[in-house]
Amino acid sequence: MKVSVPKDFGNNRKAILPLVPEPTTVLKKEDLAQVDLLSDPTDPNLTKVKFSLKILKGRNGETARDVIQWFMNMERAFAGLNSNNGQLRYQMIQQFAVGSALSGFNHNAQVLAAPARATLIATAQAAVTADDGTNAARRTTLNAQVAAMQALTNETVLAQNGGLAIITTALNGMMTILLPNKTLQRVKRYLRREARKPVDVPVRECLMHIICINTQEIPRLPPNFNNAQSLGDDEIIDILLFGTPKSWQ
Repeated sequence: MKVSVPKDFGNNRKAILPLVPEPTTVLKKEDLAQVDLLSDPTDPNLTKVKFSLKILKGRNGETARDVIQWFMNMERAFAGLNSNNGQLRYQMIQQFAVGSALSGFNHNAQVLAAPARATLIATAQAAVTADDGTNAARRTTLNAQVAAMQALTNETVLAQNGGLAIITTALNGMMTILLPNKTLQRVKRYLRREARKPVDVPVRECLMHIICINTQEIPRLPPNFNNAQSLGDDEIIDILLFGTPKSWQ
């Protein structure tokens, strides 16, 4: 009996970050958010550039590349709008994410903000306790600082020192939840073992796709979210050689 074997036999799992990006689909207007980015974030009077980005929903239809691209777009929006403290970034994300993605981020931010607020209050109170009371003006200032720290909420505390770190950690936690398990290991394994050059893609374009994955996407993956987890030059060469036809090697 003749058995027909599908072309993708042995490789049924779809690559998390395919070598060749999938075609861009046209999005509905309600799926996009638009902002005016400043050409020079420090000068609001200079030229502004309109920038549209996809709203992140955290649903099954969004690919890993969609999630990573959203993070890259948010970094661009933060810079272009000069959002230089955690509270501003928190408020921006409320406009650019919805559904489970936004719920996950807000939960992470609240969990991280509560102990940060408690630490600020404790530090201010410790300064009052350590004061010898010989300077009335200084005592008044220290008491006012305690009152100001006690008045902070889990959102307004993000404007204090450490707020940016809280937002970054909350975003990283959201990405970890949205991406498949062991994303970094699976992306590297795919590049090393399965990333073959398509027939209709020139070698230079194939190399640029590999470099893009390695320099822009891998550094944004869990667990480390940094450039240290990118592939080295020798590995890039091996991947490129493996992916080309044997007669070319």
